[in-house]
Amino acid sequence: MKVPTRTQDRGFAFNITPLIDVVFLLIIFFLVASHFIRHEHVERIELPLASEAREDDDSPNRLVVTIVASGEISIATTTITPEEFEQRLQVLIAKQGVAATELRIRADRSVRYSNVEPMLITAAKNGVTKVRFAVLKP
Repeated sequence: MKVPTRTQDRGFAFNITPLIDVVFLLIIFFLVASHFIRHEHVERIELPLASEAREDDDSPNRLVVTIVASGEISIATTTITPEEFEQRLQVLIAKQGVAATELRIRADRSVRYSNVEPMLITAAKNGVTKVRFAVLKP
């Protein structure tokens, strides 16, 4: 004689295995992305101190130029000449427009003004009026 099997209806159940896979993939993505952001090579410089320093939000229209103590100019770890700086500034102006373009200068505190002045003149010549210096609060 066959014993009757009773299947108990447990109601509606979610299969959360794909959800767990997606969550783990997102965690791995953000860990890798944060690793690259933290280890992005930025030239270490000693910024000048300013009593009226304020924090600014990061703008996608900002061109960040770094001037090291030796006077070398670089943009995103690439050493450039003043002529290349003007070309990159003009490319950014062509993409974003003059009103939206901002120049951020990260200069070492021991850099002479004669190394910074050509960039300021180039920015003014191209119509860029938003020029800011990266500084530290004392």
